[in-house]
Amino acid sequence: MPIRIWRSGSRYAAVASPPDVKVPWQTAEPLPVRALVDKLIDLGAHTTDIGDAFYAADPFWVNREDVVDQD
Repeated sequence: MPIRIWRSGSRYAAVASPPDVKVPWQTAEPLPVRALVDKLIDLGAHTTDIGDAFYAADPFWVNREDVVDQD
């Protein structure tokens, strides 16, 4: 299964499994973009796959104020 992400308010939830990540994983609750990206990278996901999953879930995710303002 590829990485799947969906928007929940200003946060995002996800589910991912091999081969996109090292072990099956899903969020317990929606996370801010940076926290979700960091976790997926820690699990071995490629940044292109993460970006593609965000874009599939929300084509405007990069331009949202709540995303841009995160550190």
